[in-house]
Order: sequence, then C-alpha cells, then structure tokens
Amino acid sequence: MKAPEGINEHCLVLMADIFPTGFFAAQNGFKHFKKEQIPELTVVVMGCGPVGLCALINAEEYKPKNLLAVDSVPSRLELAKSLGAEPWNFQTDREGLEKRVKELTDGRGADIVIEVVGLSPALKMAFDLLRPWGVISSVGVHNAEIPWNGNQAYGKNLTIQMGRCPVRSIFPEALAMLGKKQHLLGFMADKIMPLTQAVEGYDIFDKMKVQKVIFKADE
Repeated sequence: MKAPEGINEHCLVLMADIFPTGFFAAQNGFKHFKKEQIPELTVVVMGCGPVGLCALINAEEYKPKNLLAVDSVPSRLELAKSLGAEPWNFQTDREGLEKRVKELTDGRGADIVIEVVGLSPALKMAFDLLRPWGVISSVGVHNAEIPWNGNQAYGKNLTIQMGRCPVRSIFPEALAMLGKKQHLLGFMADKIMPLTQAVEGYDIFDKMKVQKVIFKADE
C-alpha cells in the first residue's frame, strides 16, 4: 500500500503495529454493544504505554460516557488526561479507583476493560473492575496462567477476547483512523534519533523517559 498523502511520516511509523493494535483493542471491546448503548458505557484502559494510549485514542472515538486510564507512571497519566481520560494511579490509590468505578456505574462495575499490560496482576485488576456481563479486551502479551478460575468467570458471565492484532486485515480501517487522529499523536514522535544512537534510544525508552523513539536510518 502506498503511503497516503496528508499523514505525517512520523505518524505512519505507528502503523507498523502499535496504532492498529490500539484500534483492534478498542474495537474488540465496543463491538459487543449496540450503538445506542455506547453513550452510557464506562470504559477502563489498563496501561498507558504507547499501545495503551493508542487504544485510549481509539476508545475515545466511540464517545463512551466515562473513560478512565490506569497506570503507575505519572507522565503517562498526564498524557492520558490530556487525551480526555480520567487518570488513576493504581499504585497510590487502588481503593480509590475501585470506588470511583462503582460510583460512576451505580455499583455495577466497568462495562469494558481494555488491558494492554501483559501481566497477570493487570488482567486480574481488569476482571475485578468489570461488571457482570462485561467485556475484557486484552492485547497484552501474557505468559502466566489466567488469574481467575472457571467458576469466577462463570459467575460473572465474562466475555473476553485475547490475542495478537491481525494488522494486515484491519490495516485500511486503522490507517483511516490514524489520519483522523494524527493531531493527537505528536507525543509519539518526541524523540527522533539517528540509528547510530540506538543503544541510548533503547535505554531512555526502557527507563520510561519517552513514549516512543523513532530512528532515522540515514543519519
């Protein structure tokens, strides 16, 4: 596919997979609800790294009633807030988060939780925040056992979709959304470095000093 005109090349880099993954994560949650139900939904995004923020941007497009973002890194939560979500730090106020979700939903719990972390505690928190008949959309890469048993899932009438984003099959839809939302994604290109500085780039990304590093191969 030829790169479309009108989309910044730094945004197009995100189509390698993180923006389509965010698109996929949001789509998998909302597709279980009727159009007329969506304006009343409460949605939680677990994890505000690059993929999580892409998921948040895509979730916001559906315009749910409440959109909460959960992480433990203050700078990430500030970005989530700037994108329209209500930020919550699970490390400093887990109890407050749970109380807030109940408050917003008359005690039911979240309708959708989008999990983008890939760790069992995050998946368990997603389960705990979810209402009966709610939906978990998980694109985090998990290696441990599922942190709930069959009886618990049965009791909650859980709907869950987990797995890798099929980037090729959703590429056109995700690209169209990228074009619509690129004005929100400038923070993803806050660090552009020559490929010769790759070691430094990976180091600052690992230390969460930047959201994403873009390498220029010709420098």
